[in-house]
Amino acid sequence: MPTLLLSGNIIAWFLSVVLLTKRGRVTHDYLLAFWLASMGYVLFGYSMVYSGAHIDNPTLTVIGMPLPLMQGPFLFLYTNYSIRNINFQKIDLLHFLPVMFSFVVLFGSFFLLPQAERVEVFRQRGKGYETQLMMNLAGIYLSGLVYIPVTLRMLIRYRKNLKNEFSNTERIQFNWLLYLLIGIGIIWIVVWFISEDRFIYAATSVFVILLGYFGIQQADIFGHARLALQQEAQEAPDVVANLATTAKYQRSSLSDEMAVSLYEQLVQLMQREKPYLEPELTLGELAKLLNIHPNHLSQVINARADKNFYDFINAWRIEEFLRKADDPANQQFTLLALAFDCGFNSKASFNRNFRNYTGHAPTTYLKGRIEA
Repeated sequence: MPTLLLSGNIIAWFLSVVLLTKRGRVTHDYLLAFWLASMGYVLFGYSMVYSGAHIDNPTLTVIGMPLPLMQGPFLFLYTNYSIRNINFQKIDLLHFLPVMFSFVVLFGSFFLLPQAERVEVFRQRGKGYETQLMMNLAGIYLSGLVYIPVTLRMLIRYRKNLKNEFSNTERIQFNWLLYLLIGIGIIWIVVWFISEDRFIYAATSVFVILLGYFGIQQADIFGHARLALQQEAQEAPDVVANLATTAKYQRSSLSDEMAVSLYEQLVQLMQREKPYLEPELTLGELAKLLNIHPNHLSQVINARADKNFYDFINAWRIEEFLRKADDPANQQFTLLALAFDCGFNSKASFNRNFRNYTGHAPTTYLKGRIEA
């Protein structure tokens, strides 16, 4: 247990420093850095409790008690600013009012006590502050109940909306955010059903260690090679604004005749210019080629092709791949090389889309075509 606490503590502070010193820092980098620092301090506080050092260091220990109230807000804000990539809004400081309330109202009087009295409070297991401790704990429970579902809903809506905007979503799906949500959700479940502090802080330590493992491998959070991804993230849709705009254009639906005409133009463009061969093709870029609004194009694709933008473009890529695979002149190339030539930018993306389109793996499907 001491080793696990120490590992989580060191990793949390280390990653916080890495984030605060890396080049190209943006809002969500700062949020994650402060989030990790707060978790590091929580683990530090419990390590003192576990070792018995908290009795002689009551102030340092109490400082850590309200900090779990920051975990929900940090989770929500980090997710929000990651998918929106905007500057910090001062109004979001309101999310931290509960932790300030806990510091000032619940434990403010404790900090004013003489050192000897503070030590005595701890020797008597918090006597005189039972109500404050209970209110602080209730706030932690409530914070998790509110922020985890809200954050999960926001991320799911964002990921769902991506397929209406992008033909390649692998690098902007923010998969690590799902890891964060799952991890923090597990910790809150532990808090609800297991009252043993050791399990709670062990879970927190494991969460920090896993975050370090995934985070270090995630170049666009902790590394310096994020320039290529920054532009993509900036182009990624603002969930709320995008959904509102889409709803506006859905209310002003295209006529059937106009939709048919636009779809015919779209098919001709796809056949003539093959824009789907561009791996990072977006709805906006394709709409520019047709000189129409992106939402009208999305409406046409949804209605006439019965697909979202992502599936529509990748269906064209799969058909292009099948044509190339059937061409004897291409037998010298590997299937993956042909896939890349058709607009896919990873083996995983190609295999997934091929299976969704044909119901089979590429090699199985092509073998069946040859035998037929």
